[in-house]
Amino acid sequence: MSSLTERDILYPLSMFRMAREIPPLSFETLEGADMPQPYRDLLVHDGDMTSRLEQFHDGPIHVDRLHSSNDGNAYFREVVLRREKDDQPVEYGAIEISLAALPADVAKLVLEAKRPLGGILNQFRITYTSAPKAFLKIVPDDAIGKIFGPVEATMYGRCNEITGFSGDSYARIVEILPIASQQPA
Repeated sequence: MSSLTERDILYPLSMFRMAREIPPLSFETLEGADMPQPYRDLLVHDGDMTSRLEQFHDGPIHVDRLHSSNDGNAYFREVVLRREKDDQPVEYGAIEISLAALPADVAKLVLEAKRPLGGILNQFRITYTSAPKAFLKIVPDDAIGKIFGPVEATMYGRCNEITGFSGDSYARIVEILPIASQQPA
């Protein structure tokens, strides 16, 4: 993994937190091999999180958009991914999506904010690679507690970049999972 600054690791989540005057998230990086289960299976891979989460939770997931902005070239959104069957949160995070790098019909679906990016790319059979830049051990705070409910245990996540076949960056993402005992079955 590349050497990233603390601000880069949490970008674009750090941008959303700063805009809402939420203190920086307390975290440390760790090697993928040091990630405990079930987080290792869910986070330490070069595939998309949409497929991984849908397989783990045995069903489709949807986007619950908390905040977003769009400058025409890049689309930023802070989201909770939720299971379709019971609306339980299965991931919290933030993503910067390069709209200019995507076909217009794909960009339109991205802006609707109903399906995760990975699911849309898979639907359109768009070739991409997923490259985790860092794996995270996170100390939950009140902002995360508002998403998942009271959290007193360590949480895990990753920062990731999705690139297209030509090397264009499609997205930069920070993904945080609920603690194992809160992982809906």
